[in-house]
Amino acid sequence: MKKDKNQMKKEYNEILTLTGKYLEQKKEQGERQVYLSKEIKLSQKEKSSTVPENLLAKLEKKLKNCRKCNLGESRTNLVFGAGNPRAWLMFVGEGPGHDEDMKGLPFIGRAGKLLTNIIEAMKMKREDVYIANIVKCHPMIDPGQPQKRGNDRPPRPEEIAQCKPFLLKQIEIIKPEVICTLGTHATQSLLEITTPIGVLRGKFCSFGNCKLMPTYHPAALLRNSNLKKFVWEDMKKIMKERSKN
Repeated sequence: MKKDKNQMKKEYNEILTLTGKYLEQKKEQGERQVYLSKEIKLSQKEKSSTVPENLLAKLEKKLKNCRKCNLGESRTNLVFGAGNPRAWLMFVGEGPGHDEDMKGLPFIGRAGKLLTNIIEAMKMKREDVYIANIVKCHPMIDPGQPQKRGNDRPPRPEEIAQCKPFLLKQIEIIKPEVICTLGTHATQSLLEITTPIGVLRGKFCSFGNCKLMPTYHPAALLRNSNLKKFVWEDMKKIMKERSKN
């Protein structure tokens, strides 16, 4: 199967990273000149240390017992994220809900099914993109009743502050070309602004080395179907941006 140009670019960057590590290793060994053969042989450990799948797994393992904020005390499951570790498109929501907390997977409730429909309308599958949230644990109105539905609330600033660095690390590992933030809290948290989502949506913003497109959260579409047309406009802009590369 012919490789996607952007996939080739990612693989090229990984080769450069590995080569840099090899040269640093030789420098530490006191060598000032390196004669390269046709193939640079690196240890399996060195190869695996830069593979996105392995880096994400290592980060998830680190977070398994996280108790940096009170959300870690009441959660049923950590909801790390799911999807393609080399995805060109990454969706970011605000936090897990009841269904996600029970299963440990992002966006699997009613809003998640709608997000899946949106992704499929973009001629992709969930497995092609990466899906995560600003916080990894379920923010609850009453933490004493994790089994109760309708017990959701937005994450608080102090909870976001503790969890956001882990999301940023995921973004650093995955290196998406486009991030689509879903809803007010995800957008405002990543961009560190207070502008309403209705003003921000539909316009690309710069975010590190990628572009960020804010749009409405799928849950908002379930409450107000009139918003669907605006989200689809935003998705078409994302697809158009992809076609440029």
